[in-house]
Amino acid sequence: MQNFGSSDHLGGDGLPHDTERATEARRLYARKRAAEAARERCLALGQVVQTEIIPQLVLRHRGLGTEGAIPAFKPDAGQIAAFTDLTLATDDGAVIEAFSALVAAGHPVDRLFLDLLAPSAALLGRMWDEDLCDFVEVTTGVARLQRLVARFRAAPGTASRDDRRRLLLMGAPGEQHTFGVRIVEQFLRRAGWAVSIGLSSSPEEIAALVASEWFGVVGLTLSSETRVDQLATAIRSVRDASCNRAICVMVGGPMFLQQPDLVQRVGADASAVDAATAVLLAQRLLDLAADEAGTSGADAVATECGA
Repeated sequence: MQNFGSSDHLGGDGLPHDTERATEARRLYARKRAAEAARERCLALGQVVQTEIIPQLVLRHRGLGTEGAIPAFKPDAGQIAAFTDLTLATDDGAVIEAFSALVAAGHPVDRLFLDLLAPSAALLGRMWDEDLCDFVEVTTGVARLQRLVARFRAAPGTASRDDRRRLLLMGAPGEQHTFGVRIVEQFLRRAGWAVSIGLSSSPEEIAALVASEWFGVVGLTLSSETRVDQLATAIRSVRDASCNRAICVMVGGPMFLQQPDLVQRVGADASAVDAATAVLLAQRLLDLAADEAGTSGADAVATECGA
């Protein structure tokens, strides 16, 4: 029989070593199970993003077809998770190599954005929510995804327009919940965006802001269905008054996750389900608008706003 009274089994604090090891093993096992469960929830969300939310972008930009391309790469949840792990590596070499291989194989960049990069960003956001990675890790990963979006443009040979990364972020008219806006702001700033934060103003006040300063994208958040009509009015005002005639509007908040059809109802271009996805959506909308307008960077900014 094992003698737990023997000094051979005791640590300096008088506790049995076997008990310490068993406690540590149980703790590690519980943490692993919790991480696995969180990962499954993240992967499930990635599928929701892929099939219900992100396709709004395609609907709003039907002219960007991929006729003649090879069948689109359709990553499963495990492949999305593996790709997301590459974004958290010590450098961005592995994720660039992996994405470059897919592009070289002839897979359309638009489809890779919808089916791989956006779900990967959503997964990073949920990993942060579940404490599976810290703020620096998740924002670094998202910034790497954004660089992929900018580097592999749908229009070959067109340089990334970093000077156009100007975004106005605010709550919808009457919106009182602004904490989420601040989180999105931090993600965007880490990815190289110049972000202006506005108060939840009236449609007229929002219109005045976009009329006086050039923004590539406006982001508006909504938490209550009672303000849907006000948000729609604000978006119309933004498009009518903006000195950037190709301005894009991105919306976010729980209402759009619950009712994706609201994106079209309020007249927005896309909906972001979380801060991480917002970064990629903003970049993609900016690139799509620039391609359609055929403008070039700083010259367009200066011309459109009378600078």
